[in-house]
Amino acid sequence: MATPIPINRCRFSPAEVIRATGAAFSGPGDLALAGVSIDTRSIVPDALFVALRGVRDGHEFVREAAARGAAAVIVERGRIDSALPCFEVDDTLVALGALARFHLNRMRAMRPIPTIAIGGAAGKTTTKELTAALARALFGEVLATPGNLNNLIGVPMTILTLTDTHRAAVLECGTNRRGEIARLARIVAPDVALVLNVDVEHTEGLGSLEGVADEEAALFATAGVAIVGTTEAMLLARVPREMRTLTFGATADAGVRLASRVIVAPGRQRIALALARTLTADGVDPALEANLALLGAASAMNAAAAVAAICAAARPLTRVDLAALARALAAVEPVAGRLSTREVAGVVVIDDTYNANPRSVRVALEAGRETADGLHTRLIVALGDMLELGALAPAMHTEAVRDLFRARPDAGVAVGPEMAAAVRAVGGATGQSSPHPPILELAADSTIAAAVVRALVQPGDVLLVKGSRGIAMERIIDALTPA
Repeated sequence: MATPIPINRCRFSPAEVIRATGAAFSGPGDLALAGVSIDTRSIVPDALFVALRGVRDGHEFVREAAARGAAAVIVERGRIDSALPCFEVDDTLVALGALARFHLNRMRAMRPIPTIAIGGAAGKTTTKELTAALARALFGEVLATPGNLNNLIGVPMTILTLTDTHRAAVLECGTNRRGEIARLARIVAPDVALVLNVDVEHTEGLGSLEGVADEEAALFATAGVAIVGTTEAMLLARVPREMRTLTFGATADAGVRLASRVIVAPGRQRIALALARTLTADGVDPALEANLALLGAASAMNAAAAVAAICAAARPLTRVDLAALARALAAVEPVAGRLSTREVAGVVVIDDTYNANPRSVRVALEAGRETADGLHTRLIVALGDMLELGALAPAMHTEAVRDLFRARPDAGVAVGPEMAAAVRAVGGATGQSSPHPPILELAADSTIAAAVVRALVQPGDVLLVKGSRGIAMERIIDALTPA
């Protein structure tokens, strides 16, 4: 499910690379560089190869980069005696971000490029897709983060694909350790920073809920406008006092308010949004209704957040604008692995296998329950471990199991050691005296769970499959697919 790094033909002169990165350069000043690459397998002729440290050290591939047509390399100081023209820097990852920032700023100098950055514990990718669709409806061609390229490599490499055809940019920003969002914020310096929520995520690297809030709120530091939910107190408290803020939510004080939500078909809902009067042109009713091909209350709120971000980036909306936004929302399809729904062997499968944290588990369970109720059928849940929670993992898995029981599944399987321990702690394992569902199996891994699920499901059931990426819960869905 990894997203390939996009290839670019972004042009730099040696002087521009030096200005952007502070590099020491050995090579001809008239060198023409076309494209920035971090992978020799996809390098383009005349590219600038950036040797990053990763699973493999990019410095080991400098000779291969030269053989494949690279025109110059960026390396750590003193690491490589290269036959290629060489830019030496203290940190090649920092240099990659600096190149992206330089490129974005020079494009902005040519014309306005409304730039929206999206962060938060859960819902980023779906909200990015919604926001990008809305931006296309108002501005034209949009540069949007491909897939999940939301880190200190993916964001710069996405920015480097920005061309003079783009009229806006929507960039997803993610984190799993302290300081990453602040670094991304300095690279992007967005016009609008939308942070969806704060919850327990990556606490192995971020420490605590307060640490998560500090990290996510760092996206506001370089932005022009902050977009925050009205119920996200920890984020609201961290918005810089002088910053313009536009809120979204279901409360009366929201700048973009989710006024109603009606299920119109399995996997489809109609939403009504009430906008602050200042967000529409004079004489225009500040209301927007749209159909969504997305599951659950959280998706409806993500749509409200996306509309708020677009309102902050655009002029006051006209009737034509509102109609265009409604059409754009209706056209957005679920992102694969993120509450996407399909029928497999007669079973309605809700695939939320991309990743998991406590908030996204609650959201998925609510969507599963709502879908099963709408179809008047059974709900079967396969719930896998949530990774990277550190010391908070036992408590968070216990709460997730309680959320599982609140969703009233007819049967299910808990996958992984953390989920198994939580089920035992709550008292919901099969064969124990419990008010909880009588069939809740335990499985050590997703391969074992796949066999359990195949024995549990019946045609017409709704099956929700959810877990962290490392648990590979998609194996359960694959096992249902006819050979």
